[in-house]
Amino acid sequence: MQKFILLVQLIFCSFPLIIWGQEVDKPIKRIGITCTGVGQNEVFTDPDLVGAPGYRGKGFWGAGMVFSQGINRWLEWETGMEFSRHRIEVVPNLPPNMDARTRIENSALITFPLSLKAGFLKYFFVSGGILLDLDAAPGSPIDSQTGFGAGVGAGAQYHFRSGLSLFVNPYVRGHSLLPLMGSKNHDSLWEEGIRIGLTVAL
Repeated sequence: MQKFILLVQLIFCSFPLIIWGQEVDKPIKRIGITCTGVGQNEVFTDPDLVGAPGYRGKGFWGAGMVFSQGINRWLEWETGMEFSRHRIEVVPNLPPNMDARTRIENSALITFPLSLKAGFLKYFFVSGGILLDLDAAPGSPIDSQTGFGAGVGAGAQYHFRSGLSLFVNPYVRGHSLLPLMGSKNHDSLWEEGIRIGLTVAL
């Protein structure tokens, strides 16, 4: 959560630099692939919920496709589709005389992000937007993550003359902040990682 707040502060502090823009000849379309090889995750539960098991995030990986459309010289919108698989340690809430061994289970998400990406100082950018998540793991140990979430990030990118572009994007995301199904005391899955992407101009 602290890293999420820091990234939001970074975005607001970057606005004076963003005004100067990023030197791009004209708005263009790009399509490509992304990968988050190793990331950290955490499950937030309602502290008022009594008797429920605890959860510890044990990491995740993700991959997907990305499409972007330039709006002007420094701003573009970005969307796509991503799949992520999360490892979660389940900690039973049982009396001391019962078997309370932890176990590792998996959860999976299909995510459709929609964000704005603002470039500054030629090679850098900040981004933020909303997420539409579909829970892809019927046997997940946590509540369904189908719903709307949000994410922010920052990073660096380089556009080659050939039309290829490479970017590195540290980010933080909160899933199911507005759940479409589930109980009142809803679990929310958070993740932080470094997304690497390769795109080509259309």
